Amino acid sequence: MHPELIEIMRDQVCTIYRAVTGADMPTVEPADLEPEPPLEEVTRSFAELEALTRTTPALSERVPPFSFTPRLDVFLDGEELLIEAALPGVDRKDVTVECADGTIVISGIRRGHRGSNERSYSGEIPHGPFYRAVRVPFPMTGAAAVDLERGLLRVRMTASPANKNMQEATPQSK
Repeated sequence: MHPELIEIMRDQVCTIYRAVTGADMPTVEPADLEPEPPLEEVTRSFAELEALTRTTPALSERVPPFSFTPRLDVFLDGEELLIEAALPGVDRKDVTVECADGTIVISGIRRGHRGSNERSYSGEIPHGPFYRAVRVPFPMTGAAAVDLERGLLRVRMTASPANKNMQEATPQSK
């Protein structure tokens, strides 16, 4: 899990609390806290709260979306695979690209732009975690070349030599 995700989840809980009660969430002194529950329990409870918020129109219009699914384009150009993902407002350091078992996984986090004293008047741009997995149609070789410029992530990979030989041996249909 991304190191700052818990803090972003906390910010979202504060926003939901404010939308429900009209007041800021009370602060809790560390001495008053019980031992931290397992991360899986925190994540599950947060997901349940977020889902409940989305079912209440009066709340969902006052609470910005938490997570999002970036849009993707996938191109095959000869022996090169190019994946483009729309990630506006995301820094390169907040994106992870992993290639394993024929799948490219793009994940990360979009940070919110609220200061400690700011309140969201109207929030439609989602922030929080994102995750996309793309199944690669043939074996790839080498590491992925990853570039993020002006909100567009580009991931380039090359087909393995065995796959190139298969492509050359396969007759092209017209």
